[in-house]
Amino acid sequence: MNVSKPTVVDWKSFCREVCVDRLLKDSKEILGGVGMIVEIDESKFSKRKYNRGKRVDETFIEITKKKNVEPGTTVLSDCWASYNGLTAEGYVHYTINHSKNFNDPVTGAHTNGIEGTWNAVKTDFGKQGTRRVEGQFDTYLAECMWRRSHRGASMKSLFPSFIRGVKELYPPHTQDTVE
Repeated sequence: MNVSKPTVVDWKSFCREVCVDRLLKDSKEILGGVGMIVEIDESKFSKRKYNRGKRVDETFIEITKKKNVEPGTTVLSDCWASYNGLTAEGYVHYTINHSKNFNDPVTGAHTNGIEGTWNAVKTDFGKQGTRRVEGQFDTYLAECMWRRSHRGASMKSLFPSFIRGVKELYPPHTQDTVE
């Protein structure tokens, strides 16, 4: 098959857009609740260019936004300053100081689940050999999340679901015949 590299890149981009659309439509669910635990964390995906710019703006992404987590939820995080106000916002917040230990010795709290998720995302990025084009990072992350949300599913069962996603995002245009 003789297909140019720009064509392949464009088609992969369209497919990632379908993943973003499906994740946004399917993720209206609020996480947590009283007695439930949600782990949150940030992860570094790139280096600052010439050591300029804000560290948070350029190199970190939060796995969850506060508006998606129900108040009363037990939230586990590391000691990053951005998480400091969670208790005041109605969450039960436990922090793990990674410079001292990886499990809180008193509560047993840990962020192993989310740390493993970030590790899997980075591994997936590495396998794809992707150069994350500026402005496209969110679509690469959405593709990885979509794939993880369908782990274990066969290609035979995923393909029709993906095609439905394509149809919803890019509905076919019909043209009335003019006589």
